[in-house]
Amino acid sequence: MSRLYIKGIGMMAGLIIGAGVFALPYAFSQAGVFWGAVHLAVSLFIVYLLHQWYGEVSFYTKGKHRFVGYVEMYLGKKAKFFSMLTTIGAYYGSLLVYAIMGGIFLANFTSLFNGQTVFFLTLLFFACGGLMALFKVSKIAEINFYLTVPIIGFIVYLLFFSFSYIKTENFFSAGNLLFNKNWFLPYGVWLFSLTGFSAIPPTRDIFANSGIKNLRRVISISLFLAAIAYAIFIFSVLGVSGSLTTVDALSGIKDAMGAKVMAIGSIIGFLAVFTSFIALAVDMKSMFRYDYKIHRFPAWLLAVVPPVVFYLYLYLRNVDNLVNILAIIGSVGMGILGIFVVLMRHKIVKVLKAGDKDDLVAEIDSQEIKIRKKLEIIILIGIISAVLYDVWNIVSRL
Repeated sequence: MSRLYIKGIGMMAGLIIGAGVFALPYAFSQAGVFWGAVHLAVSLFIVYLLHQWYGEVSFYTKGKHRFVGYVEMYLGKKAKFFSMLTTIGAYYGSLLVYAIMGGIFLANFTSLFNGQTVFFLTLLFFACGGLMALFKVSKIAEINFYLTVPIIGFIVYLLFFSFSYIKTENFFSAGNLLFNKNWFLPYGVWLFSLTGFSAIPPTRDIFANSGIKNLRRVISISLFLAAIAYAIFIFSVLGVSGSLTTVDALSGIKDAMGAKVMAIGSIIGFLAVFTSFIALAVDMKSMFRYDYKIHRFPAWLLAVVPPVVFYLYLYLRNVDNLVNILAIIGSVGMGILGIFVVLMRHKIVKVLKAGDKDDLVAEIDSQEIKIRKKLEIIILIGIISAVLYDVWNIVSRL
């Protein structure tokens, strides 16, 4: 495998494989294996297309940009403002979740479970992750790759170690397969867990001179590598814990498999969320720098400080519902970003179809980018329906 592929897969897989993997077994336990599997198929199909399409937008656009910058270029300033709000909300929410999970994993490992300890360990996570976000993107890519390897290794280890503890009835602990009040919960968690929009522009920078086929291949490998790892992890944890599966997945297997496995898993979990936090914070810093022309240090502050403020606010109000936060970020936040991806990609295809090479768009090979209008419409309808359904659920709880 070439050094470029290592960097590219390190950037993509390192960001994708993060906090979401630990929430997935709990989402399955609440919704049932049937709905969990259905939402895996649906979300994997959607995310695969969105990643490929955003890869095309990034690859064929001249210059260095991030998500909000692309939206302004292709959809205008009004769309840029709305995408900015959505992007910032999704990114801050993700950074918040990563830090909270990181604090939990550190507390699990040190066997100190009182709330005060988790609170201080979460703040420590914010501090260390924020400092790491000062590194250059190329360095973060390599760090992500080498820290993702032990994560996948632990998931494989857990599969073999858990076989003697797995019980078939645990996979059906959620009750009724079809009529379940939590049937939609896995969709948002899957979307959050599989989406890696923020990794695509820096990955594109790595492959800018080697052709879009290599970029597409790296995007696909990273996504399916993550999906396989997730499926193995869900099988192992849910098979052991069943209805007792916890939000962080690992503390629920302690009684059956021992504290050693939980401690090792907590270290790996910490690495997973830590790499994702760093990569996302770096991408957010780059967004402020490239799309808003903010200097490096203020851009860094804007990326890492607000999530800390949000965490302190939630802590003071005793708000603690990680899986629902993940589901909302995935379904609503990532869903809206997906709508922008479809619209931007459609704009590039229109440029190709009209034969009018815009100053913003590089030369496009008609054999490399296909017009798929019907597929775009299907994806848009699906994403919008899910967003509206989740928004309705949120409003109905108020």
